[in-house]
Amino acid sequence: MAEAGHRIAIVGATGAIGVELIETLSTSSLRVAQILPIATGNSEGADVEFQDTCYPVETELPNLRGLDFVFLCAPPAASLMVAREALRAEVPGIDLSGALAATPEVPLRIAHIGGANAAGSPPMIATPSGPALALATVLGPLAEHAGLAAVQATVLDSASSAGVRGTESLMSESIALFNQQDIPEPTVYSRSIAFDCGPGLKRRDSGGDIDREEQTAALLARLLGDDIGFSITMIQVPTFLGLGAVLHVSTREPLAVDAARALLAKAEGVDLWPDEAEGPSLRAAAGRGDVLVGRMRSDPSLANGLRLWLATDPVCLAAANAVRLAEARLGIV
Repeated sequence: MAEAGHRIAIVGATGAIGVELIETLSTSSLRVAQILPIATGNSEGADVEFQDTCYPVETELPNLRGLDFVFLCAPPAASLMVAREALRAEVPGIDLSGALAATPEVPLRIAHIGGANAAGSPPMIATPSGPALALATVLGPLAEHAGLAAVQATVLDSASSAGVRGTESLMSESIALFNQQDIPEPTVYSRSIAFDCGPGLKRRDSGGDIDREEQTAALLARLLGDDIGFSITMIQVPTFLGLGAVLHVSTREPLAVDAARALLAKAEGVDLWPDEAEGPSLRAAAGRGDVLVGRMRSDPSLANGLRLWLATDPVCLAAANAVRLAEARLGIV
């Protein structure tokens, strides 16, 4: 590392996670000398501001050799291509796109769950998707203390799960309905989502349809153990951002509600709300890089059962996790 700081590339710099990542980097402990924002041709001519300096967005992949780190925030197909180039150029990085999350050879990391200590050696690591990241952040401390037998989660998924295109789609559909016009043909999801609520939708992605329920369960099994029974139900809700979830947790060892609350009160990345509070909303979680937890109660329908509600901003959460992992990889923590 040069004394002035690190040279860091952000692939997908103009997307939702890329924009949030740049904002998070600007206030992190990393000494950044230069960023290299990379995006598709749709961002040609755009600039990205970082620490009072404007950087032109590159729409062609430049030579990566000589960079210190790369964040992959573009859609999976594009991120996978850049990951290969980064490995050839011997540039370490973190995949936030999901392209490498299911690859056994690529470590899946969360900074709050041993990820920071383990992130130093692999050239490329991956972070889990928003739902898996949020759930594992809360479940990790419970698993470490009492073990997990089974987890049932109902996840409320917002339009931000599809990035900028998802929120733009919800916006255009909402405006059309307000103006009593025909709803635009869906281009992001398999049906329109404005003012509607239903089972989680498969997303039209360059890699094909994505089943987020199966994906989330598989990632949680990688993170917390494949001997745990995970049952995930995704509900698509017409909000622009945020993610909420109701969890029903069965622990292997008895764990009283007060003891579980004490564990989560000390857990990094978790903001535990008071017992008397009605529970955090998605709006309360907006712009925050942690997971808000409330309404923790016993669940008599399960052996050693607990139930709780969580809310988070998955974009901010993903950016905060990736920056912490980068700090560890580059020797900051």
